[in-house]
Amino acid sequence: MLAQILNRQFVLEQTQDLLEELRADPGDDADVLNHLVESEQRELKESSGQPGFEPAFAERRGEEWVSLDDSSFFSRDPIISIVQSVLDEHFETNEPDQIEEQEPADDGRRGPDDDEVAVTNRTIRDYEPFRDQPGRRIFNKFSITDVGWVRSKVAEGIRLLRRKHPFNAKPAAPVECDDHVRLVLVGDWATGLPRARKVAEEIRAVLDDGKAKSLEQHVIHLGDTYYSGWDHEYRKRFLPFWPVTQDESDTIGSWSINGNHDMYSGGHAYYDVLLDDPRFYKQQKSSFFSLYNKHWRILGLDTAWQDGTLENPQADWVGEQLGGDNQTGLLLSHHQPFSAYEKSKPTIRRLLKPVLDSEKIRAWFWGHEHRCMLFKPHANVHFGRCVGHGGVPVYMTHRSDDPYPEPGEYEYREYIKKGFERWALFGFAVLEFDGPSIGVRYIDEDGEVRPQGPTGITIS
Repeated sequence: MLAQILNRQFVLEQTQDLLEELRADPGDDADVLNHLVESEQRELKESSGQPGFEPAFAERRGEEWVSLDDSSFFSRDPIISIVQSVLDEHFETNEPDQIEEQEPADDGRRGPDDDEVAVTNRTIRDYEPFRDQPGRRIFNKFSITDVGWVRSKVAEGIRLLRRKHPFNAKPAAPVECDDHVRLVLVGDWATGLPRARKVAEEIRAVLDDGKAKSLEQHVIHLGDTYYSGWDHEYRKRFLPFWPVTQDESDTIGSWSINGNHDMYSGGHAYYDVLLDDPRFYKQQKSSFFSLYNKHWRILGLDTAWQDGTLENPQADWVGEQLGGDNQTGLLLSHHQPFSAYEKSKPTIRRLLKPVLDSEKIRAWFWGHEHRCMLFKPHANVHFGRCVGHGGVPVYMTHRSDDPYPEPGEYEYREYIKKGFERWALFGFAVLEFDGPSIGVRYIDEDGEVRPQGPTGITIS
C-alpha cells in the first residue's frame, strides 16, 4: 500500500479531480458521476475512515497525535474505497517506476523503534509526506496524469458494486473435525502491509507446531480484503501471504468469511478468485460453512453480502445446525453482534433470536473493528470476542488502566511507538479444542502470547 493512498486528504483531492473530469464530459458515466458526487459530499461532512480511534489519550498527555486519517485511512464508504483501489492499481500497474520503498522523511517525530514500519514504507516518488502547522501529515498537490484510465476503472468498480455477485444460498458441506482440533482465527488481515505479513509468519509458526504434534488444523480469515476486494487485491495482498501452502490444502483447512470490503466491488473476486484458490476448496464457493465434532458446531456466517445482516437462508440454517441436543454453537462472522465502541445493527441478533434465546451459542468471534477485545456475557452470548486486529494499523488510544466500556471485559492495549503515536499491535487467536472445552491464546505480531484479561482462557 502507498502512503499517499492511505491519506484521506490525498484521496479526497483525487476524487475531486475525477469529478471535474466527469462533469466536463459525463458521456456514458452519468450514473457514476451521481454516485461519486454523493460519496464526496458525505466525505466532506464526515470522515468515512476507522471510527473509535481518536487520540484522547494523547490529548490527556498533551501530545500532538494527529488524525488516523493522515496515515491509515481505510474508508468504510464503498465508492471511496473503490477510488483507493483504482489509485493503487494505477501506480502499481501503470507507473511502477514512480514508487519507492523507504522510510518516511524524518520530521522530528520518529521514536526509538525506527526499524519498525508502523504502516507502510512505500511512497510515490517526489511526493514525500510532511507535517503542516497543526502536525497533520499532508502531501503536495498531485494530479494523476492518466485521469481517463482512473475514470474508466472507477466506473467499472461502481458498476460491479451495483451488480454484485449472486449470493450462493447453498452452504458448504459440513466438515467433521477431530475432538482435539486447532483453529486459527485472524480478522481484517488482508492489507499486505509489512506488519500483516509478520502476522502470517507467526500463524505459520503455530501451524508448524501443530503439524509436529499431528493436530488437525484450520485457518479462518474473518473477512476484509483491502481496499475494495478487487481481483488484483486478492492476488497481491491475500493469496501470496496466506500461511497455508498449496500442497497443504488437504491437510490444513483454509476458510474465509465475507467482509464488507470484500463486497465493495460486488464480491465478484471474493467468490471467483479467493474461493477458487485450491486451498479454499472445502468452502465450495459458499460464503457460509460449518465444522463440527462431537461437542461443537462451528458456524461461519456471511454478514456482508447484505451489509450487517444475514442473507437468507442463513438464519434458518443456523437453527437447523443447532437443532440437536449434544452440540454447542460457536459462531464466526465479520460484523459484530454488539460492541463497546461502535453502534451495532441489531439485525443479526434479531434474526438469530430463537437460537440465542435457547442459549446454544456459547461463543462468538468476529472482526470488523480493528481491535482485540473480550466481552462479558451479553445478549445470550457467554463468550463474545472481537479479533479484528490482524492487519489494519490503528492507534492504541487507551492507557492500560483505563476502564473498559460496557459490555467489555478486557481489551488488549499493547503498542509499538513511532514518534508520539502509539500503534496497536496486530495479532490473532488460536483455539485449542479439547472435548467440551476450548483453550484460547491471543498471539501478537511478534509471536508473544498476551494476557487475556480477568476471565478465563477456557471456553466450556
